[in-house]
Amino acid sequence: MNGGGWDMHLTYIDESGDESFVIFSALTIPAAQWRRAFKMIREFRRDLRKSDGIYVHAELHAWKFVSGRGQIADRIVPKGRRCQIFKEALQLVTQLPGARLFNAVFPAGQTERAFERLLNRLNRALVDWDSHSVLICDTGKEISFTRIARRLHIYNPISSRYGIWEDTGQPYKNIPIDRIVEDPLFKDSAQSYFLQLVDFCAYSLLQWERSASGKVIPRVKRYGLDKTFLILKPILVKEANTRDPYGIIRP
Repeated sequence: MNGGGWDMHLTYIDESGDESFVIFSALTIPAAQWRRAFKMIREFRRDLRKSDGIYVHAELHAWKFVSGRGQIADRIVPKGRRCQIFKEALQLVTQLPGARLFNAVFPAGQTERAFERLLNRLNRALVDWDSHSVLICDTGKEISFTRIARRLHIYNPISSRYGIWEDTGQPYKNIPIDRIVEDPLFKDSAQSYFLQLVDFCAYSLLQWERSASGKVIPRVKRYGLDKTFLILKPILVKEANTRDPYGIIRP
């Protein structure tokens, strides 16, 4: 699965984090496969309504969901069951047609830098895929994210991995992100199944990073949430960072 063969993608981006990390996950779906993917997610939500009473249109926010918070169903959904559903949702993401997942982990306080690096790696992949993309982000960072994207469309200095660029003899080269179309679009995650799933992906990565740094929360480990990021391995864009075994973009 290389993401190629399409001329347009939709990229859903959500952010997570804590006092140590800022996390981004970005899920790309080929535009031609969007409707099929949506139907799969809607069917998943309908099945949850039948099995657990979870309302089809309830917003499923990862940390609230697994911690047992929120009136999301017509009955009590125990934490153990919620954590199982969380894992099933990640499995669903890996089954969406043409889905690929980018991830970034930066120190807390470096949100804008992480977003900038994410867009650069996404743009590079889109070149390889001979495609373009529209960005759909959760609400909350409209001003800063739009400003970053607009700047990168015009001025995006990239350092050469070899010290200098052969064609210019300079250490930096302006390579605008020309595969990302227009400004980012912003949508309330409560109105988007896709953003809710990306939130689940970002939360799984946060728990993975916490575990790696020895900061895992006991209840997270008890329910196996510290390992759920590995469920997403089939769709990870590992070429986004070849120095990381899972392609996670890092400083």
